[in-house]
Amino acid sequence: MIRTPRALTPSILANDSYTFLMKELEKVDETILEPLSGTDWPRDMPVVTGGGLVESIASIDVTYASTGGDEDGLFFEAANDIPVIQADLSKAVARTFNFAEYMSFSTMEREKMAQVGRDPETFLNKGIRLHCDKMIDRNVYQGFRKVNSYGLCTSPIVTRSSAGQTESGETEWAAKTADEILADINTILAETWADNDCSSDALPNHILVPVAQFGQLVTRKVSDDSERSILTYILENNLTAQQGGNLVISPCKWCTGAGSGGTDRIVAYMNQPDRICFNLTQPLRRMDTEYAEMRIKIPYICQFSEVRFLYPSTVRYMDGI
Repeated sequence: MIRTPRALTPSILANDSYTFLMKELEKVDETILEPLSGTDWPRDMPVVTGGGLVESIASIDVTYASTGGDEDGLFFEAANDIPVIQADLSKAVARTFNFAEYMSFSTMEREKMAQVGRDPETFLNKGIRLHCDKMIDRNVYQGFRKVNSYGLCTSPIVTRSSAGQTESGETEWAAKTADEILADINTILAETWADNDCSSDALPNHILVPVAQFGQLVTRKVSDDSERSILTYILENNLTAQQGGNLVISPCKWCTGAGSGGTDRIVAYMNQPDRICFNLTQPLRRMDTEYAEMRIKIPYICQFSEVRFLYPSTVRYMDGI
């Protein structure tokens, strides 16, 4: 009696045929699903590009003073004492940080992926650029703890205040009316303006708000019988707008928990390169390709500076919102 081998039984044949058919009918989506990641530093921080690989960035500060009091500059015919103007020069130095990363893959991996129209360098290049962009984002907003640097939302040299309280003692925006939130915004604008001798070049034009609070500004209405959001109301009635400026209010994830005691913080500042900025001295650059033992190594480098608070008095924090 001749037995049919198990591998050729009708049930096995049918199952294998079905699996083969499913593979044949499979359609591969050409879209590569990359990680979802957001960086906002190009929106919120002026950048000065160029300069090459350097050790640090220096800037010269000058302050002026005159002998005598504020009114001693008045000169009368009988006067014999003329005030003298003085200039005090100082240098501020900002550190630079180097970012370096390399991709590595074998020549066989490249050959295999080439058969399906792919290239490992394409994927890895995107990964390096994303990683570098996120490093710059952290540098701009928070700084790096391991080197004791600070960012836009965490600097100890920036003046900070607390949000106003409601009649019940609440400071968070979730418990405040539209007018009370507007009062917080105008308070931080007015305090910054006053700290800079009410100079028109010091009135903040940019405010960063935690994501949750920004959502409240967008969704909550000024009142039950109004169609305007609190955000629209604030943009129309803030101090900067009343002085002919344009105030931008943006959501920022780095403001959450950045305040004293882990409270949420808003940041008001003048978003101009001559007030606050950082230097991208060497944009991300590909270096020479290395070949060793059937592997390909391609290094990349980038250099950027810590945030430069050129005029610290034009930046202000408000905690507890």
